[in-house]
Amino acid sequence: MEIIRMPSGEVAPGDVDCISIVGLPDGRFELSGAALVACGDGDEVQSVALIGLPPFETREAAEDAGLAWAAEQCVESIYVTDVEFCVRP
Repeated sequence: MEIIRMPSGEVAPGDVDCISIVGLPDGRFELSGAALVACGDGDEVQSVALIGLPPFETREAAEDAGLAWAAEQCVESIYVTDVEFCVRP
């Protein structure tokens, strides 16, 4: 899986799979994401979101969890951003 890390403050393009890792005031990190599930042989794809997880203690832990989630969705490339939310149409 190709990982594209966006410069701080930059939003990922709207038509890509992405995870967002945002620092919280208490020093922990919130993870969210959006992707198209592309597993299997069929032509059917489904949009999925990663939301509602408890905050992570470190940015690295949040990114590791986000990348593992993306791998489960069979994404070929994932954008990583620190902007509050990624949207996948």
